[in-house]
Amino acid sequence: MRPLSSALAAPITRRRMLQGSAIVGVSAFLAACQAQATPTAEPTPTAPPATPGPTPVATPTAAPTPEPTPQVPTGPLNFANWPAYIDLNEEETESPTLEAFKAKYGVDVNYVEDIQDNESFVATIRPQLQAGLDTGWDLIVLTDWTAAKIVAAGWTEKIDQANVPNCVANLRDELRGLDWDPNQDYHYPWQSGATGVGYNSTKTGRDLTKVADLFDPAFAGKATLLESVQDTFALVGLMMKAQGKLEHDPEEYTLEDAQKIHDEIKPFVESGHVRGFTGNEYLQDFGSGDTWVAIVWSGDLASSGGENDVFVYPEEGSFIWTDNMLIPKGAQHKYTAELYMNFVYDVAIAAELANWIYYISPVKGAGDKILELDPSLADDPYLASLLFPPPEVAAKQHTFVAQTQDEENAFNDLLFDLTGQ
Repeated sequence: MRPLSSALAAPITRRRMLQGSAIVGVSAFLAACQAQATPTAEPTPTAPPATPGPTPVATPTAAPTPEPTPQVPTGPLNFANWPAYIDLNEEETESPTLEAFKAKYGVDVNYVEDIQDNESFVATIRPQLQAGLDTGWDLIVLTDWTAAKIVAAGWTEKIDQANVPNCVANLRDELRGLDWDPNQDYHYPWQSGATGVGYNSTKTGRDLTKVADLFDPAFAGKATLLESVQDTFALVGLMMKAQGKLEHDPEEYTLEDAQKIHDEIKPFVESGHVRGFTGNEYLQDFGSGDTWVAIVWSGDLASSGGENDVFVYPEEGSFIWTDNMLIPKGAQHKYTAELYMNFVYDVAIAAELANWIYYISPVKGAGDKILELDPSLADDPYLASLLFPPPEVAAKQHTFVAQTQDEENAFNDLLFDLTGQ
């Protein structure tokens, strides 16, 4: 497991080195998703103190009714998340929002960057979930398709909505009512983002604009892809469609499409052009110079990459997703996990998070607050595009095809043939 402190030795980041001109699209995004947020709300106590007064006379048949015990935060809150997915202070030694939560509720937080990809993380807790045992985690963050499977399996605790009034009030409308959890009984989104192309501009010597650029012979041995079939097959498939080699978008992929995508990638793996398949480890690979070009997630290089590491939404299109907070079945500190969910749906806290990690906040009103925190974003087309994807980018964003377990297994088998896992 990788604690927060282990992320602090990363290369010097590019957060304050980015300058640019005004971006068209910020106001359009704000109009679409920054609806009026509800003021911060605190969970309603389970049992408020009784009002002093005369004690009623009990009838002979009435049994004494014990008063409910008020819920009290307990800790530590054991929180598993992805790397580069929390705010840090200027010295990058601690997270201001985590410190604020700890101070507010008097509990510690064991925050661990333990998730590199969905499947490998779930594999570490599946035996406990199947056996009905505590996984050791109180809060985990998983992407849509994996979160849906965990919920369907009955492996998550039901959220007490009375404990998360900020979530209830401030979740953006377009993230509500999903088929796999229509009433938000088991999840609330953490952040949304996109999968696209990352590169080091010094190493490449030119700008990259397309997925196809990853396969330029000049980058042989310096390219990595993601170890998630959804991310890698979505982007390579979009490239192939633009080249006339594939008919469908990712929402419509068939097993035949997946085989074609596999066959397109295979020679680049066998030749060594693609040096590997990674999760967030690509951040270290960019830092060491082992990787020059890669399929990456949208906010990582801006928040945690080097000065010349760049994310681009490819011309062929990008893949959009949402990561979600869930409480694993049997969690020891469920109430504290709910308090944390509620805490990060406070608009000011949500803006502080998003303004550091450069992913898309699920909280109404966060966009306006981000621009209050950092007005320079309105004049920075690169960073603004990460937080507020412009209309021309959004028009070419895709999700992945809904799959049965057998279909998912077949797609994964094709990826495993490439990764050797």
